[in-house]
Amino acid sequence: MNNKGFTVVEVMVAILVLTIGLLAMASTSALVTRMIGQSKRFEAAAELASERIEIIKADTTCPNLGSGSMTSGPNTVAWNITAFGRGERIQVIVSWPLSAGNVRADTFNTVYSCHTK
Repeated sequence: MNNKGFTVVEVMVAILVLTIGLLAMASTSALVTRMIGQSKRFEAAAELASERIEIIKADTTCPNLGSGSMTSGPNTVAWNITAFGRGERIQVIVSWPLSAGNVRADTFNTVYSCHTK
């Protein structure tokens, strides 16, 4: 007898394979969504740090060594200028609140010499 079609076992195996594939895709999509959110926050932090570094570098009076801070929306931007060889080291720390009272911070560093202007 030459019957065409699928047996119940073949259908069950196909459903099992499809289910495992769909579950893997679902867990991956949650990870990708979380990574996109982190990327957006890091991009905003890098933009704030870059802005602060450019403001410090644009000061033609060669800013004194020291530190300061400001807020920009939910973000806090703190900077510290220290002597570094023949120049100055600028460290900018951008922090923002997360859920459950936690805080995330990213640190950005650069070195420049305002005495060569």
